[in-house]
Amino acid sequence: MTRYMRIKCLFFTCLQIFAKLSCSFQVIGWVAAWLVLIGSLVGVEVVPVKPTPEEKDVTLRLIFPQPYENKRKTPINIQLRLQGLALGIVSPFSRANEIYNSPDGQGLHVIIDDRPYFTYSHPSGMRASSEDQLLSFSVPFTLASGMHVIRCFPVRSYGESLKGKNCFKAEIFYFQDRKRLDTLPFDRFKPYLTYNEPQGSYPAHRSDPILLDFYLSNCSLSANGYKVKLFIDGREHSMLTSWVPYYIKGLSSGKHTIRLELLDERGQVVPGSFNVAEREIVIEPPSSSSTSTKS
Repeated sequence: MTRYMRIKCLFFTCLQIFAKLSCSFQVIGWVAAWLVLIGSLVGVEVVPVKPTPEEKDVTLRLIFPQPYENKRKTPINIQLRLQGLALGIVSPFSRANEIYNSPDGQGLHVIIDDRPYFTYSHPSGMRASSEDQLLSFSVPFTLASGMHVIRCFPVRSYGESLKGKNCFKAEIFYFQDRKRLDTLPFDRFKPYLTYNEPQGSYPAHRSDPILLDFYLSNCSLSANGYKVKLFIDGREHSMLTSWVPYYIKGLSSGKHTIRLELLDERGQVVPGSFNVAEREIVIEPPSSSSTSTKS
């Protein structure tokens, strides 16, 4: 008998016992819901995989917004300079055939504050090139007045972030805030976490495995040092001690929450706005004809 079947039999036995001892539908319903939750996570694995080889000369520079700039009008323009990576092409690595692979090709993930990322892939009509590229686009949503943080980094067509020392940029800026009040507890020189993947919806045929990926700034992971704690659907699943991509295997169809926490050497959450991050994702059922809504 498999581990899954043993656990399933155990909880069905508990359900029968509760049913005999009590006529309370509330108790029976609670146990049934617990069984469904536990059963949905049985067999879910999180395994580290080797990072995709990276070009040594990939460099990303953030031109606008400038450090601590107070933007006064919308839309807010973002200007970046990227060198060494062609946008809009499918990454030429075997991983593109293993996990969800965006038809938009390699791109940039841009995160404002703690929002999910949005993607800039390639301007239409422009030839894909790894030469020096000046990229300009607008924030696709309205920001509240006050302090904001922008984080951006290049990604493969399958979502994995490039982790070279010149690939990640973060900056503080303000929107319609002349006083430039610091309302977010963020210090870009202290340890912080940037959640990358998974995000959005995944078609059934490209949802097992799915990519788990994040970016680390100003710290490294180890068994005795900083760690990243992973929760799946509200339950602690794994303690990640290596900064590499991971595959999540065995998620059932439906909605799931993925939560990451950056912990210090004592096992405490590192202070900061972005060191606890959670996203809801959707694994589409096999019969679904809808397409992925990954941004």
